[in-house]
Amino acid sequence: MIIFAQILGIIAMIIASISLQSKTQKNIALLQVCSTFLFTIHFALIGAYTGAILNFLGMIRAAIYSKRDKKWAAHPIWIIVFIVLSIVVYMLSFVLFKIPPTLRNCFIESLVVIGMLFTTLGLRQKEAKMVRIYTLINSPLWLIYNVCNFSIGGILAECFTIISIIIAMFRLDIRRK
Repeated sequence: MIIFAQILGIIAMIIASISLQSKTQKNIALLQVCSTFLFTIHFALIGAYTGAILNFLGMIRAAIYSKRDKKWAAHPIWIIVFIVLSIVVYMLSFVLFKIPPTLRNCFIESLVVIGMLFTTLGLRQKEAKMVRIYTLINSPLWLIYNVCNFSIGGILAECFTIISIIIAMFRLDIRRK
């Protein structure tokens, strides 16, 4: 089962890396839906339940944000909804999944919540360049979480995401100027 989980994580990593090469915010968001769906399953299978639930929320968020041309999806209330839900997931993780509230665990679990907050704000940006900047802040936080949970797919995903963002920034943002 663990091998299957790691394979799902690697497939999700490939999709996430490809997404950041997209020229539009909408394409980034749609590919992120696919990637976060696979990461949701991946994290649940390896027992990293906070990561699983936050990825599930991320999948819903990306689906909504990909429809930002619709009035209901463009409403700023979604920022508040996803920020509040991320914080609630953090608090409930210690109760529902019986994660011991040690200083280490509180710190590790908070990293992905902070990362989700940056991604929530990033995917609301109109320019793909800004999405990449916010994601560049998010990725190191998830990288640490992935190392602590031995998520090979997650570790590779964040490494490739960071590299992909830097390439995309050069190719699409800097070189154009």
